[in-house]
Amino acid sequence: MIKKNFKTLAAFAKKGLAIAVVCAISLPAFAEGYQVNSQSARQEGMGHTGTALKLGAESMLFNPAGMAFMDSKWDISLGVTGISSKVKFTGESGKVETDNPLSTPLFGYIGYKPCKNLAIGVSLTNPAGNSLVYPDSWAGSTLIQEVSLKAFSVQPTVSYKFNDIISIGAGLMIDFGSFAQKKALVAAGAFDAMGAMASQFAPMVPGLGNMANAIAALPAGKDLAGIELSGNSTVSFGFNVGVLVNVSKKVSLGASYRSKVKMSVEEGEAELYYANETASGVINTFTNLDLASLAGSLPPQVASQIPLAAIQGQQATLKGMNALDGAGFEAALPIPSIFNFGVAYKPTEKWAIAADFQYTGWSAYESLVVKFDETTGNYTLSSHKGYDDSYAVRIGAERVISDFATVRIGSYIDTTPVQKENYNPETPGAFVYCATAGASLSPLKFFTIDLTFAYLTGKAVNGSCPAASGDGNFAGEYKKSAIMPAIGLRFKF
Repeated sequence: MIKKNFKTLAAFAKKGLAIAVVCAISLPAFAEGYQVNSQSARQEGMGHTGTALKLGAESMLFNPAGMAFMDSKWDISLGVTGISSKVKFTGESGKVETDNPLSTPLFGYIGYKPCKNLAIGVSLTNPAGNSLVYPDSWAGSTLIQEVSLKAFSVQPTVSYKFNDIISIGAGLMIDFGSFAQKKALVAAGAFDAMGAMASQFAPMVPGLGNMANAIAALPAGKDLAGIELSGNSTVSFGFNVGVLVNVSKKVSLGASYRSKVKMSVEEGEAELYYANETASGVINTFTNLDLASLAGSLPPQVASQIPLAAIQGQQATLKGMNALDGAGFEAALPIPSIFNFGVAYKPTEKWAIAADFQYTGWSAYESLVVKFDETTGNYTLSSHKGYDDSYAVRIGAERVISDFATVRIGSYIDTTPVQKENYNPETPGAFVYCATAGASLSPLKFFTIDLTFAYLTGKAVNGSCPAASGDGNFAGEYKKSAIMPAIGLRFKF
């Protein structure tokens, strides 16, 4: 029985203390959700199509070549989308559901046409973002507890049409952003085995009685310690180019390419947090416990069964965890390249139908390397991502009812680059389907209000990834969904 208890003690840090979680710290990654497909309230109603359409200032995002066909000197579009999303996870421990905050990606476009064939402008968009909040102390808390990312892109753009048939456009993408991530390092129940053994041997080593009492006072069912990473990315640059061709009065073709942008965090900071003072005290006491002296105070037949080296190894791991508190780090991950091809058809003056194909170069995300500063001995870790390229297909239609009202409908499918055998709960990718509908109201000739509602649902995915403890895999079924209402205001002068 004694031998069995000490084997449990040697294993508790492997299973309860997330000893390998330090090697799993990473920046958030976003799979198909990395792209925020709600950068126009008007076009979201058409399935977020637009590569072959003439959208005025909003063409800066979809295809900068389209901006040259602006029909006014000034074209301004502003708006916001509310994204209410959730992920349902089902695993061995049961079912949980995320409680994500409402995300509100913004978009703004200002276009100016100084002459007949030339248009210039600037846009501000949120091309990427992620926000997930899992329940406290859930089964995967040592992999991820919370994650939040905001990415912004400022794009000055120029567009020129050679005639009424062909136009080109180009924009400079200036990207920046911020993120925060939390995960548990010492899981709930990590010291249960230690507490039981401390009580058992308290008669032989009186000091162990105090330890047993302290462990008994730990908050039940709550992770005892964790880490929060946060940082701002440096400014990165990319480009967005496109071409648009009017094949006839009814048919147009468009193609655009947005380059990969490398987002880098050079001055990130790590901070440890504890469930309460008792948890902090127990962890620090165990970290600094003189195990050799403790073993020497036990009867020889008992001390000989203590896996001293293994337990001291777990102490060293916790000391390494403590070294991360307040440490700085640097890391980088790509915003992938995106190629769009679109076709638009206007059977009549009041109807428009559009279809887009989008190819995203997610294979650029092969691995993530995080390097901590010299206070940790320049500790460096690398995690394999191995993403695959993905694609999306979009379709939408628009019907002009009158000078006052226009209605739209659309849908799209989007594949995921995340491999099932490397499926982390911070990146719950899936094959998704989205249905959209919207309307525009023009109370004034120069002013339009765009309203849209979209519903997204993902196919259930059974995926797994290496457990934070390094012992086996963390597996389960993930199912995600989101509702996305949006409002936009457009002005023409």
